Amino acid sequence: MLSESIWILPALPALGALANGLLGASWRDRTVAAVAVGSVGLALAAALALLADMLSGPADRAFSVTLWRWLTDGALRIETGFVLDRLAMVMVMVILFVGFLIHLYSADYMKGDPGYRRFFVCLNLFVFFMLVLVLADNLVVTFVGWEGVGLCSYLLIGFWHEKTAACDAGRKAFVVNRIGDYGFLLGTLLAAVTFGTVNYGDLARLLAENPAVSEGIVAAVALLLFMGAMGKSAQFPLHVWLPDAMEGPTPVSALIHAATMVNAGVYLMCRMAPFLEKAPAVLPVIAAVGLVTALYASFSALGQRDIKRVLAYSTVSQIGYMFVALGCGLWAAGMFHLLTHGIFKGLLFLAAGAVIHALDGEQDLSRMGGLMKDLPAVSVTFIAGLMALAGIFPLSGFVSKDAILWGGFERYGVFFWLAAFGGALATALYSAKLLSAFLGVRRAEGHPHRPGPVIVAPLAVLAVFALLAGLPGLPLFTQDTFFSRFLGMPGAAPATAASHTLEVALTVLQSLAVLAVLAGTIRLFTRARRPADPAVLAGGFGIDRLCDALLVRPLKAGARFFAAVVDARVIDGAVNGLGSLSMALGRIAAGLQTGELRHYAVSLIAGAFALIAITVFFAGGL
Repeated sequence: MLSESIWILPALPALGALANGLLGASWRDRTVAAVAVGSVGLALAAALALLADMLSGPADRAFSVTLWRWLTDGALRIETGFVLDRLAMVMVMVILFVGFLIHLYSADYMKGDPGYRRFFVCLNLFVFFMLVLVLADNLVVTFVGWEGVGLCSYLLIGFWHEKTAACDAGRKAFVVNRIGDYGFLLGTLLAAVTFGTVNYGDLARLLAENPAVSEGIVAAVALLLFMGAMGKSAQFPLHVWLPDAMEGPTPVSALIHAATMVNAGVYLMCRMAPFLEKAPAVLPVIAAVGLVTALYASFSALGQRDIKRVLAYSTVSQIGYMFVALGCGLWAAGMFHLLTHGIFKGLLFLAAGAVIHALDGEQDLSRMGGLMKDLPAVSVTFIAGLMALAGIFPLSGFVSKDAILWGGFERYGVFFWLAAFGGALATALYSAKLLSAFLGVRRAEGHPHRPGPVIVAPLAVLAVFALLAGLPGLPLFTQDTFFSRFLGMPGAAPATAASHTLEVALTVLQSLAVLAVLAGTIRLFTRARRPADPAVLAGGFGIDRLCDALLVRPLKAGARFFAAVVDARVIDGAVNGLGSLSMALGRIAAGLQTGELRHYAVSLIAGAFALIAITVFFAGGL
């Protein structure tokens, strides 16, 4: 039965990784790619079959399977189980659909790299752990997948380990994510101790059946898990790892930092929606963090010259908007923006990779321009993704972002909306900056070589979906959309008769303002003499340097002190001192062994007298 076969979804990429890892050393690169791409393709086909079966049944239809019991301690029982409901299905389709296209793209993009097999092994393993994370029916199994994708991201970001910058970026991503993961672990432990279970369904049932449960405990669990989500989804101030993660190969940037890993935090919060609804005080915190992140990253993107770093800051910003939606209690709106963003941002990263590949590694936007003539197919697909990102009506990015902006207005008022709208205008500004690579004066040296069909085909598919992915979120101005009905969760703030006109007016204003900013700034970035990038924006407002000064350097200094003083002198000194003392006592004892009988006799007599004296002393004392 399909309901019992959902384990095959993560199993197929795992088998692909095992096959290439154990047997691929003797295979040609073409065979390695076929195994890796085929394993993800088969998983996608299985997911589509499960989706069709799900749509044919009732709205609450879900598939679940328990593989084995992991741990039993009193009332606490932890099982290794998977559940595929509609929320998980959205993530599964994003992971496998975008992941399959990225695997296909990588087969040509990574051609000739000495680590070709290792790359696909890590890529398959990443998809495996990401599916474990999404399909898990409890917090503990989710944490296993959570840490697994963290490990794989470390390996993939630092894939070109001969580059110091890549190694540093991988290490930075790993360490910063550990900060957030600490909160995830504490939240899981607190939930287990308080409720006696870590199963998502059981937790939701207990909260529903016990309305008197302590709001403080619920809020604490939610905040700790949100801390984990901040690290994985690169929210301020735990965002600093993601821009540097662009040191990895471009397909890695597309898979990890656009479509899958960075969305894990959003998914976790949606999965924990019953907790958030029971702790309404936590929602403004999530909304505030999301808004600050969206604004900060949008303006930071304006100061970047590296095409991939612009997209990286854009990813941070757009995920911030997803958290704004969650902070408004609009779970479907957040997930819908996750869906659309995964498609158009995956497209943008892959198209950027094609540009970099065509220009022999050039990533500086100031040295690009006029690429429309040289790379027409790549240019058209990139522009399609940019228009969706900028929020041009009626493309996917517009539909999903409009629901979030209106939700912020409805819940937190006009000033919150103005701030969020400011971030949307900044998005249009850096979109114009990216667009300048394809318009205006040609600045690249030499003649760019056009990519092959294996690279162009995934771009074309993603471009079509980037244009059409907004359809499930229509009609506007209502909660009742196909996507929200599919998900069974609140999607957009319901428009009353009084507010309907206002929302239409705000939507029109947003659209016109974005178009005006985009059109008005294209000429600024395409003219021969481009404006200089403000240093404060290029440096991400100095947050990285501030973290380095306040945290990294003091911790390194402390580590050096402990290594040189505490470890080398105190701990090693104590161990070495005990050793020296033992050797000294041994030498003394060895000196007593003379081999002469008279010395032994004297020792025995002296010992006997000493024993008698001690006995008499203590007996007298008694």
